[in-house]
Amino acid sequence: MLPIRGIDVAASDPAATRDFFAVFGYESDGAVLRRSAGATVVVTGSSSDGSVRRGWDLGPRGLDVYVHDLDDALDRVVRAGWRGGAIGSISLGPVRMRQVLVAGPDGVPVVMVESSHRRPSLLDTESHWCSEIYSVVWCVSDRDREAGLWTAAGAIAGPPLEFADPSLGAYLDLPVADSPLRMITLASEDGASTRLELLSFPGREAAVTARSAGVTGLRLGGDIPAGSEIAL
Repeated sequence: MLPIRGIDVAASDPAATRDFFAVFGYESDGAVLRRSAGATVVVTGSSSDGSVRRGWDLGPRGLDVYVHDLDDALDRVVRAGWRGGAIGSISLGPVRMRQVLVAGPDGVPVVMVESSHRRPSLLDTESHWCSEIYSVVWCVSDRDREAGLWTAAGAIAGPPLEFADPSLGAYLDLPVADSPLRMITLASEDGASTRLELLSFPGREAAVTARSAGVTGLRLGGDIPAGSEIAL
C-alpha cells in the first residue's frame, strides 16, 4: 500500500491553497503541487470551507516538514501572512524535537519540525529552508489495531511510542494537556517518502470528523493520479 504518493486537498479557494504551499517550496503543475521528492499535493475545488481538526478529532492532523531552525521558520511563515500555534517539544533519548502547526486555507495542517536527528530529506540537499512533506500524521481510534491492518498489507512499522507532555497537548490543542498519546510510524519497504504516522488518544472517545474541504484523502502506491486512494 505505501508509500504515500499524493495528498488530496479540497480547496474553497484553490489559488490561496497553491499560494500557501508555495511558501513551503511547492511548485504548481496545474492542480498538482510538487517538490523534487515526497508526495505530491493534489488540489481540487470545494463548494464549502474546511476547518482545522482539534481536541480528540480523528483524521489527518499534520503534513510534517523538517526545518533547520524553527524560530526562523516561524518568522518566514509570519512574513508570508500565516502564523503558528503553540510549540510542542519532545525528548526521546538523544532526540530533541520542537514542532508547531501552521493552519493554512481550510485548516490544511502543515507541521514544521526541528529535530536533532532526522531522516534524509530535501533539507539535506536543497537550499530551501524546509523539506518536502516527509510524514502524514493521521489520528485513529486505536493505534495498535490500525497499525496491524497496515503491517498485514506490507507496511513496515517503527517502534510504538507513548507520550504524556503538556507542551504536546498544547501543540495539538487537546482539552487535557497532559493526556497520553500513542504513536507509530509506518513506511514502505524501500523507505521512500512520504511515510504515515498513526496517532491515538487512549481512553478518549471521538468520532471521525469528515471534511469536505482541507485534507480529504491519501493516494497510495502507484503514480498520481492512478493508485489506491483512502478518504480520511
